[in-house]
Amino acid sequence: MGIIGIVLSALFSIIGIVTNMSIDDPMVMEEMEKMIESDPAITTQDSSFILGIAESMGWYLILIGVIASILGLIAVLTIVKNRKPILSGIMFILAALVIGVGTIGFGFVPGLLFLIAGIMAFVRKPKPSETVY
Repeated sequence: MGIIGIVLSALFSIIGIVTNMSIDDPMVMEEMEKMIESDPAITTQDSSFILGIAESMGWYLILIGVIASILGLIAVLTIVKNRKPILSGIMFILAALVIGVGTIGFGFVPGLLFLIAGIMAFVRKPKPSETVY
């Protein structure tokens, strides 16, 4: 579940990169301006505000996706061979919060996967060690 969450979180970074690339294209910006201006309820100030948010949204998605992916990757690496399940659970839950809350609910699926993996890491029982008498 953690690995799938990492992949889905990385997709948010890719979406941010694509958004940045499309915002840099003058034809895309021109089309966005035409669509915004065609709505009579939106003023000039509102249209500049909307375009400003669209420009910053790409970098925000990249940042959120990278942070959640790194936290998920650390969690997966620490859970291998049941080395540090508590640290892993904390990292999974932090990744769930970052991607779920940071994207205002759009990252629900990777956030849910990270949350389930975190809960599973907390309740994971250590392997019984063989004791020699």
